Amino acid sequence: MHLVRGSGTESFKEDIIDKCAKTQEKLLRKASKILKVGSEMVYSTCSVLSKENEEIIEKFLKEENFEIIPIHIENTEELPILPTKLKGTLVVKPNNFFEGFFIAKLRKKK
Repeated sequence: MHLVRGSGTESFKEDIIDKCAKTQEKLLRKASKILKVGSEMVYSTCSVLSKENEEIIEKFLKEENFEIIPIHIENTEELPILPTKLKGTLVVKPNNFFEGFFIAKLRKKK
C-alpha cells in the first residue's frame, strides 16, 4: 500500500490496516477454538501486507498450539510469488490475473 506523505492520509490508512489486522486475528483465534486436535484450517487474506499476514501468524503460533503445514503447489513458476517471512506460506503478488493474497495452512497440535 502506498502512503502519500504530507497529505494527512497516513494515519487514516494505517488505522484501517490496524483495524483489519485486529479483526483478522480475532477471527483466526475464534476458528482455532472450535478446531479439533489434529485438524487443519487455512488462514487467507486478500492482502500482501505482512502486518495482516505473517505478523498475525507469527504471534498466533507463539501463543497457540498450532504449526504451519507447508503449502505445495505444482507449477508455481507461473504464479507471481512474493517472498514471505514464514516458510511454508504463500504470498501471491497482484497482477493482471490475480489479486494479491496470502495463504497459511495451520494444524492444531496436541
